[in-house]
Amino acid sequence: MIRLRGTPSERGQAYGAQARDEIDEAVRVYRRWFASFARMSWDEVRAAALPHQKWLEESSPRHAGEIAGIAAGSERDVTEIVALNFRTEIAYRAVGGAALSECTVLGADATATIGGHVYVAQNWDWLTELLPVTVLLDVEFEGGRFVTVTEPGMLAKFGVNAAGVGLCVNLLGSDTHGLGGSFHTLAREVLESGSAVEAAWAVTGSRRAGSGNYLIGAASGELVDLEFNPVGYELHFPGNGTLAHTNHFLGQDPGVRDRLRFLPGLSPGTYFRQDRAQRLLAAEAEPGVDVAGLQRILRDHYGAPEGICRHDRPAGGGREVLGQTNVSVIIDLTAAELHYTLGCPCERDYERMVLPWA
Repeated sequence: MIRLRGTPSERGQAYGAQARDEIDEAVRVYRRWFASFARMSWDEVRAAALPHQKWLEESSPRHAGEIAGIAAGSERDVTEIVALNFRTEIAYRAVGGAALSECTVLGADATATIGGHVYVAQNWDWLTELLPVTVLLDVEFEGGRFVTVTEPGMLAKFGVNAAGVGLCVNLLGSDTHGLGGSFHTLAREVLESGSAVEAAWAVTGSRRAGSGNYLIGAASGELVDLEFNPVGYELHFPGNGTLAHTNHFLGQDPGVRDRLRFLPGLSPGTYFRQDRAQRLLAAEAEPGVDVAGLQRILRDHYGAPEGICRHDRPAGGGREVLGQTNVSVIIDLTAAELHYTLGCPCERDYERMVLPWA
């Protein structure tokens, strides 16, 4: 765990210095990934980061200062750290909206759980090479504290804060792109929020550079799934106390075209995972969802190799499969505990971490 405190610049410099080797490796991985997936050289990626850097400096100087600090601490150019934080938006703009099928998120509120707990959970499926350098940040910021699991150099991904707000995330792809907060900088905004409503507002009230899905829960009882894109958003609330989301828009009119609607040859695996996750959650809710039940769902292989628990296999062969489940996480917002595995959850036991403010 990397613990960060102080001003944005001080936090960034400490982060960059402590994770310098991991950031170096992340840059190497993304140089290769951009070249193969988006057909972009690293110089082209850094040039594409410049408009995002300018927007961030004008609209969110606090986060721009932290990113500049990360660059200084890791001895990288600031455009490289911006590129890491906007990698989704830069790459998917370049390839015209394509997106790989990745994460599954799950949520359950007090009406569907044993003991009235509120849970958010997910499998983070992504490039296998990034698992060894994945970082856990413990950040004290102006007015609060949060813990996030993320990639080196990034401000945030999924996590939970001391106000009891938890976040799980998954990717959406569309035909529309813009300037605004990125998937990862908006995640940071959510984790700096004091309530579920404030967390949702941090996204709905901001300009957004791309598309994504955030599952937001709160220890006070709220649970909401927020789909967003550059032109709109939609909120989904639990009808039976549970929520699940994969990698396509569930809203009837998102205001953009889902990448699955206009790009030929993409796997429909996300639809299978969505149905499977909903069915498994409903089955667990009958007696009551708990940590063990969520673990069972996150270990499920139905639809393999595109199941909820995903294993590494070579891409190609006409199948949209890349990477593996790098981290599986269950956040118990009521008990202020985090249960996680590094790597596929079917192959190991979950570790339990009591959150530092509990």
